[in-house]
Amino acid sequence: MTEDKKQNGWITKITGYFTPQELVIIVLLAVIAFMTSSYGLAYILPGGGGSSFVHGFLKLPGPGAGIFISSAFTCLWIVLGLLLVKKPGTAITIAVLITLITIALGLAIKGTLRIDYLLVVVAIIIECAGLLPLEQKPWKFVFPSLLSIMGIITLALMLTGNAKMGENGAAADVFPLGYAVTGILALALAVICYSYPTTKYIIGAGCAEVFYIAFCWLFNGKSGFATWLPVAPAIPALLAFACVCGALMAAIAYGFYLLWNTYARQGACQV
Repeated sequence: MTEDKKQNGWITKITGYFTPQELVIIVLLAVIAFMTSSYGLAYILPGGGGSSFVHGFLKLPGPGAGIFISSAFTCLWIVLGLLLVKKPGTAITIAVLITLITIALGLAIKGTLRIDYLLVVVAIIIECAGLLPLEQKPWKFVFPSLLSIMGIITLALMLTGNAKMGENGAAADVFPLGYAVTGILALALAVICYSYPTTKYIIGAGCAEVFYIAFCWLFNGKSGFATWLPVAPAIPALLAFACVCGALMAAIAYGFYLLWNTYARQGACQV
């Protein structure tokens, strides 16, 4: 009886904090995020799923370069939820719902329990970025500068013949498309973040994905701590790639949000 009261208390708090319309948005985005990251990537990404896209299409090195791709795509829906709902806790709520859906379907379909607890940490990092004064000096220069440096290093590795590819990080024997794309996108996103410093969720998503891949390198190795680290020349490019993936998905969310606002304003004017 006491547990039922506690559960009802939490539900009451959530429904009291979010309006019914906001809850519909949150649930819908959580479902879309789950479907996209769990089943849609094979149809969205060139070459198939995350690992095939990273190693086969982009010719980027490993290990671990494909493991955070689904998390990066989830950033799109998490950031879009924050922009639409505009309430702290939205990202965490979406991440928790995605985790619950993953657990429920995993047990129901496969009989296995799969929990990506890092997704909640990703949401927390994005939420925190939105609360920090990143648009003020000197902080407005920090992330664009770091992103520019990461992009320049990635392009320099490619141009000097130090690019790596494949799961084992062997020397690239074909054009390293991933290095070129990552370096160019890093510089472009740095310009966006500098020109529009209020897009703090782009910074948060980029930092969150860097944390995601770094955490996996350090703690997901089967032989102990930091045993899954890639070869040293591959580390800067993979960190840049992780940052670009998260930041790019957040930037797309901002684009969707701007299109929605434009459509809503036009509809209001016509009425």
